[in-house]
Amino acid sequence: MSLIIIGEAVTKVMDRYAEFTQAHDQVPWRSMRGMRNRIAHGYFEINLDVVWDTVQSALPELLKQLAAARQDANDQSLL
Repeated sequence: MSLIIIGEAVTKVMDRYAEFTQAHDQVPWRSMRGMRNRIAHGYFEINLDVVWDTVQSALPELLKQLAAARQDANDQSLL
């Protein structure tokens, strides 16, 4: 369920803050939204191996990328 929530949040960020997502293109915004859609709507079944790999491998790196993007946003708001 949390991957769906992440995907929902990403969709809102992409819609409301397009410049931010473009400035942080190392974050896989579209892939996160796509994963949300696949899980939520069950397109052609869900490949649990892909979900597991995402949670085990991609998610830790994603957390680092998002922390850096958040810090960058905080730094820019201080200007």
